[in-house]
Amino acid sequence: MKAARAREVMEVLLDKLPEKKCIVVRNALAAADEGKAEAVLGAKLHGTLSVVLLSVFLGWLGVDRFVIGDVRLGVCKLLFWWLTLGIWPLIDIFFCYKKAKQKNFEKIMRLL
Repeated sequence: MKAARAREVMEVLLDKLPEKKCIVVRNALAAADEGKAEAVLGAKLHGTLSVVLLSVFLGWLGVDRFVIGDVRLGVCKLLFWWLTLGIWPLIDIFFCYKKAKQKNFEKIMRLL
């Protein structure tokens, strides 16, 4: 793929990936063909803003963990959040944000 096209795709994906992994994705995009770039752009990725909002407002129910695919941890959070006096959902806001970006990275690398 051309470098200009790889830059365009990276601009779209920039806020959905961990900062340290962007170079890896850009290099993989540069080595991939045009069809894979379209597959990456068409992939359903987790929106980091939506994950943070779910975590803030419904985090005590574990909804944020269910959305990003951590079902077991979501169930544990749903059942036991009260044991931590509500601290677990507050701390988990940051962890869910990072986990959503990591899951997006893994999905993109599988597509490439």
